Amino acid sequence: MINTVEINTADGYQLVASEYKPNSNNGRVVIINGATGVLRKYYQAYAEFLCARGFTVITYDYRGIGDSKQASVNAKPASMMHWGQLDMDAVLTWTQACYPAMKILGVGHSIGGQLLGITPNNNRYESFLNIAAQQIHWKNWKRKDQPLSVLFFYCVLPLFYSANKGLPKWVLGAEYLPQQVIRDWSRFGRKPFYTDEEGNELHDGYHQYKGKMRFYAMADDNRFAPPSCVKALQRHFKNAASDMVVIDPKQVGMKSIDHFGFFKRSMKESVWQDTSDWLLISS
Repeated sequence: MINTVEINTADGYQLVASEYKPNSNNGRVVIINGATGVLRKYYQAYAEFLCARGFTVITYDYRGIGDSKQASVNAKPASMMHWGQLDMDAVLTWTQACYPAMKILGVGHSIGGQLLGITPNNNRYESFLNIAAQQIHWKNWKRKDQPLSVLFFYCVLPLFYSANKGLPKWVLGAEYLPQQVIRDWSRFGRKPFYTDEEGNELHDGYHQYKGKMRFYAMADDNRFAPPSCVKALQRHFKNAASDMVVIDPKQVGMKSIDHFGFFKRSMKESVWQDTSDWLLISS
């Protein structure tokens, strides 16, 4: 059963979420924290897969994305910082309140894994599964790919936010990204560690997380999250019990996976089953 619910953030944003309830639950709730500009419906196939295996699953749209557009006059604007500090916190708090007797597990796709480090009290997650979640400092790419990363973080993104605009859909094929979202994105890509707008490095949340973590990298994800970038993010969570798995599409019988293929219905079910098994045993 899939329910549509609204989750209120501390500053008055109304996040729209989908709640997948299994016929028989296994005592675990999985929150899927999505990638930049990706709608929650993109994760439906994977959510249904987990739900069929007894997991209750929550997907949601970050503020300013998809259906999450309603807010009070005092609500803070959409930004990557606010996605992590306010939205991810609100969804986690709501889940705790609705499912007090169940273990809470996280899945983070791309930015959804990165922002765990700035989510308040992130040890509320028993374990966290990262899919193509990466540290995006431009130097983490292979040398041959670094010029494109520099161009994107130092030129393309600043070109749009300096003109008081967000990033149009046609640039990356995702949803429109508000101005402050791409300002944060540009800053994250230019620094070796995540910083706030004042330049303060945000080490604490990354270092405080002590749950179990697994990082999946796609061998053919060269543009957004090559294995070198995924490994760099793993190093930030230095006190977590973590491992990293690199998936070669050819080894699982696929032509490609890239950055967005993991959650598509065409993904090999055996790989999804591996993640389901890990979520179960890690909690």
